[in-house]
Amino acid sequence: MIPRNLIETTLVPHTAFQNAVLRLEQCFTYSINAVEPICIALIGESRTGKSRALEECERSHPRSRDCNGLRVPILRVKTPSKPTVKGLVELMLEALEDPKFTVGTENQKTSRLRILMRSTGVVMVMIDEFQHFYDKGRHTVMHHVADWLKILVDDSKVTLVVAGLPTCRAVLAQNEQLSGRFLAPLHMPRFDWKQEEHREEFKAILGAFQEALAPHFELPQLDSDDMAFRCYCGTGGLIGYLTKFFRQAVWDAIDAGSHMLTLEDLGRAHEKSVWTGWGPVSINSPFERGFSLQVDEGVLAKIASIGQADSAVPTARKRRARNVAPGARVSDVLSAG
Repeated sequence: MIPRNLIETTLVPHTAFQNAVLRLEQCFTYSINAVEPICIALIGESRTGKSRALEECERSHPRSRDCNGLRVPILRVKTPSKPTVKGLVELMLEALEDPKFTVGTENQKTSRLRILMRSTGVVMVMIDEFQHFYDKGRHTVMHHVADWLKILVDDSKVTLVVAGLPTCRAVLAQNEQLSGRFLAPLHMPRFDWKQEEHREEFKAILGAFQEALAPHFELPQLDSDDMAFRCYCGTGGLIGYLTKFFRQAVWDAIDAGSHMLTLEDLGRAHEKSVWTGWGPVSINSPFERGFSLQVDEGVLAKIASIGQADSAVPTARKRRARNVAPGARVSDVLSAG
């Protein structure tokens, strides 16, 4: 029987992901006796594996409960879309299982959070989706929330890890006191076909998928030059899209009772799994028989837009709003969004 989680349990070589996890582990290990808090940012586009890197580190230091109560070595939360101190402190209290996380003033909640962090043995705080600290519409940083976080980390002497889109840099660049505490950032890039090192690693990942799929399916040689280029063009070099695409292909084959994955099967799985509505709409499916396999700079530029929002969309939304209201395993690599 073909396991439905075949793709998620496949081991793939992914240098950026492995380096990020190792660096996070190093920060965790050396933070315990550090003189001052260690701070580091994990930056990359959506679907490059940032959240999974955080999860892998968190999984190595799981929360537990003993005779002294709850132990939470790593406290991980996701930034709300419009962060406030109230919202963030409540999320952190809830993550520490405070039954009254909504009760009290901002100062009272913050004081309670410090006490809970100390009593539960928090060593590292992870803040995902950190780009929400930057308001792109107003081009401003939520300084009040950033300052609160800085003071919390200073007082608690914990390591701070923030992760998010490249706009994270604006939060640090506009807050001198916060940026001064950070080490050089970790980057999770999308694969770039024009860089030989990226191209070879992308092929190596496809080779790992080939080894996992070959015992169950008859399929094209995924890590061949032609198939690798097709897969790259279909995913924009984003590991998250690549795994979603192969996962869908496996699901479809299992449901059809098939042990074959043809080029057409891969094309249908790609159409179901990869959102390219804001991507290279003028390019044919890379899994069509007649798709050009010639590397073209213009095509590669369009491929790089896969996974990126169309700048015209938020502009239209803002205009309408003003009218209404003025004023590793693949499972360890697959990004959550």
